[in-house]
Amino acid sequence: MAKLFSFRFDVDTHRCVREGMPALVRLGDRLGVPFTFFVNMGRAVSRRGFVRGFLRSDGPSDVAAKLSARTKLGSSGYLRAALLNPLVGAGSPDIIRSAIASGHEVGLHGGRNHAEWQSHAPDWASERVAAEVDAVLPRLHSLIGPERVVGFASPGWATPPALCEVLVERGFEYVADDHGPRADRISPAGAAVCGLRSVHTALTGEPGGVAYLEHLVALGMGNEAIVARFREELLAAGNQVVVYDHPYFAGLEALHLVEALVGEARDAGYEIVPVATIARAA
Repeated sequence: MAKLFSFRFDVDTHRCVREGMPALVRLGDRLGVPFTFFVNMGRAVSRRGFVRGFLRSDGPSDVAAKLSARTKLGSSGYLRAALLNPLVGAGSPDIIRSAIASGHEVGLHGGRNHAEWQSHAPDWASERVAAEVDAVLPRLHSLIGPERVVGFASPGWATPPALCEVLVERGFEYVADDHGPRADRISPAGAAVCGLRSVHTALTGEPGGVAYLEHLVALGMGNEAIVARFREELLAAGNQVVVYDHPYFAGLEALHLVEALVGEARDAGYEIVPVATIARAA
């Protein structure tokens, strides 16, 4: 079996798409590798959760160690997201088109509001899930064409029970909601029943599926220690490996680490591919 490796980036804030994503596209161009961007085409913030999210400190919480949104966006950037709540991908169409033109994959990340999906989607009936997807999918289709939008990832790994059927009806090929040492959000067997492939994201901060590099930095690890840990985890991860992060951190503060991890994967004999390639190889 071929050894395939993907870097997936979930694009869920204005800084992700406007600053982090272009930096990653330039890096991919320079290295000659494709990345996968799951882009939210709605808005990022639920104002009901704004204060709690702004005040949350870095470090351990109910999930693995992570950086606060205030740290990643900066205080002014976080306030801009909370108060203006700009459109994410739909507000930066040229950046989405640029990623496609450079050979990267762009999939859909949730519906009208990233935070609302993350908090409430597992309780939604099929009608609500369909309405959320239908509110934003045409925006992405209009930018890059329906034939290019084949992958979906739920914000916060929050999978509605009806998601599989909704996505199949709209032409998706795969969903990337499984993560960590136990991939049990959408089982491969369940995905097969409705004709949708399920891609497991192996390298995340656990528990909770925290962004990989963000998690290791929040633990206080230095560059050499992060690369060494990645090398060890890659050896144990199998022939098809997906690692997860966000453009507003990995594409800005940790771009050098993304490059280092791509180099390590190549040295270990992996071909760097979009997540869709892994889905089709399963």
